[in-house]
Amino acid sequence: MDDTFQSTMGVSLLCDNHGKIISLLCDELNLSSILKVGQLFTAAFDTENMEKAGNFLLELKTKGVTFDWPLPLYVDDKLLLLHFTGGLNGENLFIIGNTTPTSINQFFDELMKINNEQANVLRETMKAQMQIKQQAEVDQDTHLYEELSQLNNELANTQRELTKKNVQLEQQRKELKKLNTELSDTVEELSQTRHELVQSEKMASLGRLVSGFAHELNTPIGIAVGSASALQKEAKKIVAMLDEDEVDVDELVSAVNSVNQGFDLTLSNLERAGNLVSSFKRTAVDQTSGEKRYFDVHEVIQDTINTLNNRFKKTDIQIQLDCPVDLKVVSLPGALEQILTNLLINSLIHGFDEGQQTGDIHISVQLEDEVLSLQYQDNGNGIAPENIEKIFEPFFTTHRSHGGSGLGGYICYNLVTNQLKGTISCDSQVGQGVTFNMSYPIELSMTSQE
Repeated sequence: MDDTFQSTMGVSLLCDNHGKIISLLCDELNLSSILKVGQLFTAAFDTENMEKAGNFLLELKTKGVTFDWPLPLYVDDKLLLLHFTGGLNGENLFIIGNTTPTSINQFFDELMKINNEQANVLRETMKAQMQIKQQAEVDQDTHLYEELSQLNNELANTQRELTKKNVQLEQQRKELKKLNTELSDTVEELSQTRHELVQSEKMASLGRLVSGFAHELNTPIGIAVGSASALQKEAKKIVAMLDEDEVDVDELVSAVNSVNQGFDLTLSNLERAGNLVSSFKRTAVDQTSGEKRYFDVHEVIQDTINTLNNRFKKTDIQIQLDCPVDLKVVSLPGALEQILTNLLINSLIHGFDEGQQTGDIHISVQLEDEVLSLQYQDNGNGIAPENIEKIFEPFFTTHRSHGGSGLGGYICYNLVTNQLKGTISCDSQVGQGVTFNMSYPIELSMTSQE
């Protein structure tokens, strides 16, 4: 059931200047139990609407007249919505409330029942208030129109600016796309250049290997040639002795002993040269082929150290290898050789100041669960803290003025991580040398080797 009254009846009352009800003039709705004489007008309303009723009275006293304030009353737990209109009647407040909005004529008809003269005065006041209200509404409409016109102009300007910005953004997008394409081409060129430099560094490393090998090979071959020349002289001397009628036995025995010693010296140096050739052959093939094979780890590392002997033999740097002599695995020996070559050369140049300092290099290898672990240590100069994180970056070097390419550490890192699928790390303190730890997976056998 609808709790809202549907009647069109009303109520009128007089209140003093404080809002206390003086008289209930007309009560078509039987509200005398709610709008009680002697109590405040606002007391008839619930807490939620009491403040609104107070504002109604305040506007009435301030302006002298007020129109159509909808205020709800609860009658027998039913909601009754009344539209209140009021005006000043001398020192009193004349208020009427109706279930529908009250017209001005209705208001004055009710007021004239009390005081015709006062009603005429109030009519003029209300007329003036209505004119003021209408003028205010006109002014408000004019102000709103002006504001809307201004907003419309600003919106049009904004749209033009947005269109202009969109054109600029499209132009910038095209330029960025062009720059991105150029950047991609530059990155590709840099990548290709870096690859070429890495290959050049590998070839340079092989060139240093050849140079060192040639120098190392020159010594035993030179001794063997000198010994062979001496043997030839001793042989001619023996032939000359045998052609004589009488031979000095002691002299002949001495010549034969010299020949034997010469043969021993020649053979030992030729064997040394042969070992060097074999070592160089293994190293060169491994570094150029890049293929997996079954190899002796100790032998490969020792070959690498031997090929660099020419760089270290005139220094006070001792290289110690700690690796099981029977450790054989399937992996990439060429990558291991190149890693060790770069580390050894770096120690020589950076750690020991081109070999001017005394020092030690220790290489230890161990195998655990098909993972080969290698630790490389030197007790040289060490690496500064600000450089330790950069040593594996391409083109980073502290010896640029001395011809350093800055690719040694980068090549080591790529060989370990990309080719060997392992990890490498570096730990160092200035003045306490450097330690490289690397590990990578290996196989223990190949089908072709089984």
